Amino acid sequence: MKRFARVTALLTAVSMVTLSLSACGKKIDIPAETEGGVKIGVVYTTAGLGDNNFNDMVNSGLEKAKADLKITYDYSEPSSNGEVVTMLRDFAQTGEYDLVLALGADSASALEQVAGEYPKQNFTIIDTVVALDNVSSISKNGADQSFLCGVMAGYLTKDESVDKINADNKIGAVMGLDIPLLNSVVAGFTAGAKYANPDVEVIASYVGSFNDPAKAKEMADSMYKQGVDIILQGAGGSGMGVFNAAKEDGGYAIGTGVNQNATSPDEIIATATYELPNIVYDEVKSVTDGAWKSGAKVWGLKEGAVGYSVEGSNVKIPQEILDKVEEAKKWFLDENIVLPSTTDEVDAWVSQYVK
Repeated sequence: MKRFARVTALLTAVSMVTLSLSACGKKIDIPAETEGGVKIGVVYTTAGLGDNNFNDMVNSGLEKAKADLKITYDYSEPSSNGEVVTMLRDFAQTGEYDLVLALGADSASALEQVAGEYPKQNFTIIDTVVALDNVSSISKNGADQSFLCGVMAGYLTKDESVDKINADNKIGAVMGLDIPLLNSVVAGFTAGAKYANPDVEVIASYVGSFNDPAKAKEMADSMYKQGVDIILQGAGGSGMGVFNAAKEDGGYAIGTGVNQNATSPDEIIATATYELPNIVYDEVKSVTDGAWKSGAKVWGLKEGAVGYSVEGSNVKIPQEILDKVEEAKKWFLDENIVLPSTTDEVDAWVSQYVK
């Protein structure tokens, strides 16, 4: 465990009682009460805060809730997935938290175990589904998130008038884990690319971790050497390796989640955005409003939760391509298009929709 931290929105005048939480043998003091009322606990992923992606987006939403709704929140940062069960249990056993958040597919089995042990404790898990009566599951539509950046990459990779674009007609994707959510991201990216450019080749690789930028860099290096000129990264903290490879190899990259364009503005052409801070804020607000419900909730392009942004990039995408991306968005929304959720479904989708 990296650390267990307390973040408070209000100073408390009540007396303190000591509760012992198992945090790598470290004793933690927790107030018996807080003036602000609602208390949230969150167990981040092993990438930790400062990942410029998933954890930071969740933290941003909690910070906004702290400021606007006067909630308090505590967080834990595991150094390995094996610590997640203990950290979730640490929060649940106190009986003090109105909601406990778990993040990502890596936390699903841990949450299933702890939520079963504490059926009166409410939990929310983000980016995967745990079907229990005391769990709210918030998922993005991964294909929706990457589709428009796929359209952009598909058009851009065949425009050799743009600097760094070659004649090979190849783009790539480097994902963190080989899981359904990220497979759907690859599927949506591929569908978008083939919507724009039916002959484009899309190469995908999986790092096996959200916290291994060195391995992600190796994968991206290999792709650029094969003639790929644009790579989408969906690898959390590992994604920095893709950006570093783009800089060294003279390629382009696409970020995901929070707008990452300014991270490497000469290489990152766009970000496949995910409005997770607002979604987290709304989830916490449902607690303060007494309206929290368990069950699955999916957010996609139709809900305005995902999309793309070129803001902050120094790469000048031809306006004609940007216009075509907006046309694809309008088509998607107007025609109520459903994207493939796996790469195996892409060819059939292309046959149906790409003329």
